[in-house]
Amino acid sequence: MNITERRNLTYRLISGFIVLLSLGLMIYSLIVVIKLQPKELLLDIIALALAMFFLVGEEIIFLKGGKKDSNLYKIAFNDNNTINNIPLIAISVGTAFGLGLIALGVSVYFVRFDDISIRTSMLIVLSIASYLLVNCIIYFFFVIFFKKRELKLEDLIK
Repeated sequence: MNITERRNLTYRLISGFIVLLSLGLMIYSLIVVIKLQPKELLLDIIALALAMFFLVGEEIIFLKGGKKDSNLYKIAFNDNNTINNIPLIAISVGTAFGLGLIALGVSVYFVRFDDISIRTSMLIVLSIASYLLVNCIIYFFFVIFFKKRELKLEDLIK
């Protein structure tokens, strides 16, 4: 196995593990929603099931690819192997939005702990925001992991 295949496999395994963390939060949220049985039970379950469907699909794509190159390379980098700025800005905005939703979800969850429907709604917001944030982190990890660097003699000396 050459270095490129090893790098692709490492990236896919780490990304798959990071996505599983978000799946754990979604499963916990689903259990709490079913246990508390709020008024909007069907809508909450549909939202969580749809998010889990996309997450499991993403996990299958990560693990199925194996050693092959990711199509994300065409999005993340230009033809001359520099970072494409437009997707980087969009992912940065998505990261800020995800962090904001997580902060909102956690603060409202603990401030309004007595109302069941607000607790379950904030768990759903936290689940979807964590999924968004995990995908942004995976993109940043991809850019850092696959960025082409020039090899200089000084680098070999150190």
